[in-house]
Amino acid sequence: MSVFARSYARAFLETAPAGYDLPRFLESAGTLAGAVTENATLRAFLSAPAVPNPAKVETLAALSRRIGLDEFGQRFFEVLLRHHRLLEAGEVLRSLREEDHRRLGIVEGRVRVAAPIGDAERSAIEEALAARVGGRVSLKAEVDPGILGGFVARVGSNVFDASAATAIRRFREVATGRTGA
Repeated sequence: MSVFARSYARAFLETAPAGYDLPRFLESAGTLAGAVTENATLRAFLSAPAVPNPAKVETLAALSRRIGLDEFGQRFFEVLLRHHRLLEAGEVLRSLREEDHRRLGIVEGRVRVAAPIGDAERSAIEEALAARVGGRVSLKAEVDPGILGGFVARVGSNVFDASAATAIRRFREVATGRTGA
């Protein structure tokens, strides 16, 4: 993560109104940042030196209204635009999420599962891992058919392997007397 992204993230958190709905902002802002990144025409328009800044600000405002981004969030994107950092908005948002998690004592992790999981399953895995690592955990899930069942999670340097493939391997080792102990 770049230094400038962390600086913008900290500035956002320090200036956000009390009780600001950061998760809602991150969702809407992610949509806007994705549109800027994925749409070549929009990206070219917003980064073209020949396009007057008021036209760019109005375009951002229209997009912000369309996706439900609040006024504070819209102003933040205007700051990114003014400082020629709009194309790096995704990186700034990732840094913002990390800074917020750091402040709240949340550790980020990744979990690999055999099939997509819902919010209830994700929460159950997060709670189980939180009990093991002694803090709150926020997981990003990715599907890996090689898992077969269960999950493999990494939280910091800790790996928790509750996969069916590992259980089968361990069973074979015990059944054949070839344990690694």
